[in-house]
Amino acid sequence: MKKTIIITSIFILVFSSFTFSQKKGLSISAKEKRKIYKNLSETHRTWLNMIDSISTKEEKNIFYILKNDRDRDLFIQSFWVQRDPTPGTPLNEYKQEIIKRFFHVNREYKKGSSKPGWMTDMGKFYMILGKPNSIDSFDSKPGLYPAQVWYYFGDKKLGLPTYFNITFFKPHNTTEWKLYNPAQNGPQSLLINWEPVHTDEYGALYAKIKKLAPGLAQPAISMIPNDSAPGIRPSLRANIILSHIYESPKREINAAYATNFVNYKGYVDINSSINYIENTNKVVVHRSGRFGYNFVNITIKPKVISVGYIEKNEKYFYNFKLTVSLKKGDKFIYQYTKNFDFYVNYEDIENVKKGVEIHDSFPIASGNYKLTVFIQNSVGKQFSYFDKDIVVRDYDSIPFLSNSVLGYKTEDQSGNFFFPYNIKGKKLYFNTDGIFRINDIPLLLAGVYNLDKKTWENGYVELLIKGLNQRRKFETKKVIKLNEYSFSKNINILEKLVEKKLYSDYYMLNIKLYKDKGILLDSKNERFTISPTNNVNYPYESFKRSNIENTYYFHYILGIQYENIGDLKNSTYHYEKCLKYNPEYIEGNIRYLRLLNKRKEYTKTLVKVESIKDSEKYRFDYHFIKGSALYGMKDYENALKELLKGNKVYDSDLRLLNLIAFTMVNLKEYEEALKVFNASLKLDRNQPLIIKGKKKVELILKK
Repeated sequence: MKKTIIITSIFILVFSSFTFSQKKGLSISAKEKRKIYKNLSETHRTWLNMIDSISTKEEKNIFYILKNDRDRDLFIQSFWVQRDPTPGTPLNEYKQEIIKRFFHVNREYKKGSSKPGWMTDMGKFYMILGKPNSIDSFDSKPGLYPAQVWYYFGDKKLGLPTYFNITFFKPHNTTEWKLYNPAQNGPQSLLINWEPVHTDEYGALYAKIKKLAPGLAQPAISMIPNDSAPGIRPSLRANIILSHIYESPKREINAAYATNFVNYKGYVDINSSINYIENTNKVVVHRSGRFGYNFVNITIKPKVISVGYIEKNEKYFYNFKLTVSLKKGDKFIYQYTKNFDFYVNYEDIENVKKGVEIHDSFPIASGNYKLTVFIQNSVGKQFSYFDKDIVVRDYDSIPFLSNSVLGYKTEDQSGNFFFPYNIKGKKLYFNTDGIFRINDIPLLLAGVYNLDKKTWENGYVELLIKGLNQRRKFETKKVIKLNEYSFSKNINILEKLVEKKLYSDYYMLNIKLYKDKGILLDSKNERFTISPTNNVNYPYESFKRSNIENTYYFHYILGIQYENIGDLKNSTYHYEKCLKYNPEYIEGNIRYLRLLNKRKEYTKTLVKVESIKDSEKYRFDYHFIKGSALYGMKDYENALKELLKGNKVYDSDLRLLNLIAFTMVNLKEYEEALKVFNASLKLDRNQPLIIKGKKKVELILKK
């Protein structure tokens, strides 16, 4: 039997006056909104109107920036899922109630107004609070403008009084009901001034209203029955109560689901979108001293983690599925998925409660990218996400500093393994929150890359640490000479940040790289915090190690990336390196053979493709690659034979079908080619390849 436990990572600090990061705000101008709104379908305009008073600003902004109706429909589904009071049941009671309210306000409160019912004051409060428990009407009282008082029972959890009222009136005998705020309008605004009354004599005003309409006197002073005695000024609590009413439908909604919707909609189903968890994260590009090429190290730490329990084995567990994508513009350069299955004993569960960091690492080609990281825990179906723009510098540029990491300890990792944040067999442990215990001395990991001999001999790294507490000034400097390390084009530094413990404070670390004669080459900044206590919880770390002997796979990954970038020279180099280290790696062979066809090295392809001929699993690839090479050599008859053999293995591959059709065109078998094109178009009517070969397709149709 399995049970689920939810664990929240909480970090408590005395400091509250300084923050190191802010959420990226999403904003869109009113002019842009009007333009987008005008072009929306009637269904989507109606939905926006309906949720206007119950939605957050972030939710509306995201909806406005969505590009198509499919995404808008998915977002609407997600919006209602967030508010479903009984998830897992067929009916969403809150959604049904809002739809019911919307039709009511547009029917009832449009009267006497130039606006639709949902935009009126009465309509807005009805959409938020629903039908009043009772209503008192004062429509035709001499000396008073028409007024209505709605009474509600409130929920203290939403910051509302147990019982309160909302008053509406028609000032100066206008036809539309307006909100009456005791603190802003004042009781004098309810009176028709047919005789002089001093507006600051609230006792006299109260008495006047009570004489004309006893039931209206108390609401004229306060939104809470019996809150104010006659003669007291109108209660300023009205502003607070009204503010809480406006916020009440949004208080328990985590807007992060909306701000990240565009990014995670392709990973999770809509019903799971309610399980979005915020995270802290770190991305660092380091150049491996052992391999000489760049690796991107990824860390993500969800703020909440669900842990399952297996009674039979008496073990706790959590299972994260990690999906990482690398994009250049709109094109995917590399993507992979990895599972992290961890089981912990009872004595280790306390470590898990401190939070869990998931680490991973992979080699990366030079360039500028958008990195997307998504994780989902099978326990509780919780998921988290982040994306970052990253720059991976080239190997022959001027010397530069990598991103730095501040850790709290290192640990020797025995064996011949590769793992994230690995420096000469040591694993650096760190906290994505950048918070250290009072007794810890931070460790700095930073890379100095593309070094030449002269810079190594005379260059240095300067560390300037500055405390941000203005009442207790602190500043210290440390210099690290590069020639203290053995010469290499790429040096990874792992040093204590300071020799003595630091005071509890917020700190700024400035790292500068100088060449000879004090010429500045590069600089980086880091911020961190020293806690006033030793009670900071360092996270439980989860990462996977790979055997150093798997070097071939690193080259395989780089080959894929360079191929997708369009750098066929570097792609060829890494595929050949991959096969040098592991000639039997079939996936590497197939990628390499396809690349040879791209490079139009068809003869070489025909020789090397025979190495996978006897692989039953890759029979389709064998015939397709061989047929493609023969097509490139304009040997159309033999190409068609191979391609048709491949089609017998798998008959729904668009690439193969289209190549068969174009081969038939070249053989002037037009009727057969048309049949194959039609089969391909049934699978996908908007194929770039067919569009690219449009003239040939038109030629077939003409014949």
